[in-house]
Amino acid sequence: MKKIISLMLITVMLFCFGGCFGGNKTEKLSLFYDKVSESQELLDDVADDIYSNWYDAIYKDKFNDDINVAIASAQVDHEEDLERIEDLEDEITELFKELKDDEENGRLVKDVMSAYSDYYEFVVNVSGSFNSYSADKETLKKELASLLKDLSYEI
Repeated sequence: MKKIISLMLITVMLFCFGGCFGGNKTEKLSLFYDKVSESQELLDDVADDIYSNWYDAIYKDKFNDDINVAIASAQVDHEEDLERIEDLEDEITELFKELKDDEENGRLVKDVMSAYSDYYEFVVNVSGSFNSYSADKETLKKELASLLKDLSYEI
């Protein structure tokens, strides 16, 4: 399993480097979209499990009623996803630096990056109450999804 994941990472990195150093803006924009979309899917899974565990700790007397244990449990369950999210974060940031000043799509790229950064920080650095987490999770998820949809029309 680890060999397969390593091989997939190498393939993605080669694709990224090929896209970053060669190709046109449309290819880079497409790669940016793909990386943010992949990361969003992983962030959605992690956020949903954090929410679920938090809910269970409060309302179903699981995790010894300890919210911190519930959150940590979800994070441990998604350790590989969180590592992949970190890798994608670096790649997304590099692509963003190349695309942010594009006259045609720069504003949209900046909006996507802002929404992505907000969602990333929200999932990776959990804070607040259960109610605020629940409300913010859906708001941030929908905002990023909407901007990604807008970006997909530009590719």
